Amino acid sequence: MAKKTTTLDKSITNFLGPKHWLSWGAMGVAYLLSYLPWCGQKFLGKILGTIHYALSSNRKNICHVNLKICFPDMTDAERTRLAKAHFKSMGIGVFETFASWFQNQKKFQSRVTFEGQDVIDRVLAKGRGCILISGHFSSLDICGGQMPRFIDVHPIYKLQSNPVMNWVMERQRQAIFSKTIERTNMREVLKSLKQNKAVWYAVDQDYGRKNSVFAPFYGRQCATIAHIGRIANMTNAPVVLYDYGRTEKGFHLSLTEVENYPTQDDVVNATRINELMEAIIAPKKEQYFWSHRRFKTQPVPGDPSPYKK
Repeated sequence: MAKKTTTLDKSITNFLGPKHWLSWGAMGVAYLLSYLPWCGQKFLGKILGTIHYALSSNRKNICHVNLKICFPDMTDAERTRLAKAHFKSMGIGVFETFASWFQNQKKFQSRVTFEGQDVIDRVLAKGRGCILISGHFSSLDICGGQMPRFIDVHPIYKLQSNPVMNWVMERQRQAIFSKTIERTNMREVLKSLKQNKAVWYAVDQDYGRKNSVFAPFYGRQCATIAHIGRIANMTNAPVVLYDYGRTEKGFHLSLTEVENYPTQDDVVNATRINELMEAIIAPKKEQYFWSHRRFKTQPVPGDPSPYKK
């Protein structure tokens, strides 16, 4: 697997060799598709998701395993309907990502509603910055691109293995946000909080045993990042829940301060985070990243993955 490294210190000339031509071709197609009208993107996104569901046996298996773990009371038919709706939502999200990368963010402002300006004004008045926490939903990129309209937020991001994608992604996010932070760079996180900025973490993916504690998510123990509570304890920065999603008319973003958080117990803190994630997933289940291996790391080392066929 290619090493994941930042491209911010590299010129585009580093990525013009023949081995990158296919990736640049894909970026060119993405650029052209980003100009489609919103209704066309939604239509083609649903078709893309339907095709992906039919052809990707691995991702489909991951999705169905997650839904069976999290919604055991659903019938097989209900879970299948939700899985298909999820893939369509993710397909739409692909086109939204293209639009967020290659179009002016002002183009989407009329489709966005926001709730919580009073929340962010209040927490930043304390002068300690704040930690935004969110989940992974299919409208992540396009909704994230709208946040700087309301708050100077510094998002934490994960590098991809494809260097051309990193080159495009990192520069796109640099153009939108005043600062972005690679997820291993804790020094920059603390610096941003000290400068009374908002740092944005998506807190609902499995980053392995080393970086996690085990806490229930839909009743099943899963690896949950522990450092949100640790950072909050270290800096006294308030924690704010960032909820976002696609609506019939566009997108809705909202902020809510997380009260009585953190405690001094990592597991209690992680449990609270997972409860918050469950609450924001509930009204828009199909938009959540069910095709991510959320239960990959097992509480007992050596126990089999639930995703093995």
